[in-house]
Amino acid sequence: MQNRETFSTTVWKQPELLRTAVESIRDSVADASIAPWKPGETVAVVSMGASSHSANALVWALTAQGVRGINVTASDLFDAPEGFTPGDHIVIVTESGRSPEPIDVARRFPEGRRIAITNYPEAEVGEVADAIVSLGGIIDSPVYTAGYIGTLAAYSALLRAAGVPGASIDESTVPDLVADMLERFRPEAEALAEFFDGVQSVDFAGLGVSFTSAAQGALVFREALRLPTAGYETYQYLHGPMEPGRTGTGLVLFGDGRGLGVVASQAEAGVKVLVVSAGNDEEVRELDHENVRVLRLPEGSTGFERVIAETIAIHIVTEAIAKRRGITIEEFLYSQPDTKFGKDE
Repeated sequence: MQNRETFSTTVWKQPELLRTAVESIRDSVADASIAPWKPGETVAVVSMGASSHSANALVWALTAQGVRGINVTASDLFDAPEGFTPGDHIVIVTESGRSPEPIDVARRFPEGRRIAITNYPEAEVGEVADAIVSLGGIIDSPVYTAGYIGTLAAYSALLRAAGVPGASIDESTVPDLVADMLERFRPEAEALAEFFDGVQSVDFAGLGVSFTSAAQGALVFREALRLPTAGYETYQYLHGPMEPGRTGTGLVLFGDGRGLGVVASQAEAGVKVLVVSAGNDEEVRELDHENVRVLRLPEGSTGFERVIAETIAIHIVTEAIAKRRGITIEEFLYSQPDTKFGKDE
């Protein structure tokens, strides 16, 4: 049985839920036998959906420490030849533990170095993993919230266990960080929801580790608000995808410094631009425009702490827009019967 609550309920319960998740993560990592990840080796993250967006943060952390990491959409491996493996170490990520695509392809990988991150280790993913990092079966919403942030914390713990600790954080601080960000952004939520009135499509862009948030933000807005969205790496966004920007469209940009260069032209074109930034006061002052709003992260935020804070900003804005537009985020309108093992049971 998998526990579900509404989006709004789960957003505000996240500090409490993540305390449970962090304890479970630490216990399961301590119990696991995890081979070191070394320069020259490849760590492949295999997943689908929101999990594949979270994996961008792990790949960023590995790259920053000189270890090759790749983010592989599980279904891209369906046509791989027998015996093919995308990495020396495989991280299978499925919060539900029942996503058929990563589980099916994981059956083909050699035993010994398959690590699963999941909220439900007793589910089908347990059959294809040699080590499991568990989020502890915490309650989550259909549009993932607490489990998504728990997965980010699991990456941090896993990096330390694999001997690549440079980008790791103290996972025990995550619940308090989430609580602080919820309170930090709460006063601005209602005004931001009003700011997006009339917006019918939204692009998301982020640079470096913040591409994680751009990809996930686009998915959350699509799932929760049922808006057309797209997520891009910031410099990729400059190479053509920004062309549709005009009145009636929106842009959520995660970044600082040079990464904010796109704001002025989009705002002048009538795009409603929300900037989520850890930049200094001078950078933020330069963004002043009637079509621009800024959510301030703790100055200098980086790595997993930054992505977690950005994710809370996504949650807060999504909840506020949903309330203003009369959308209840409880169930999906369209449901495929084969996106989870046992879905019809």
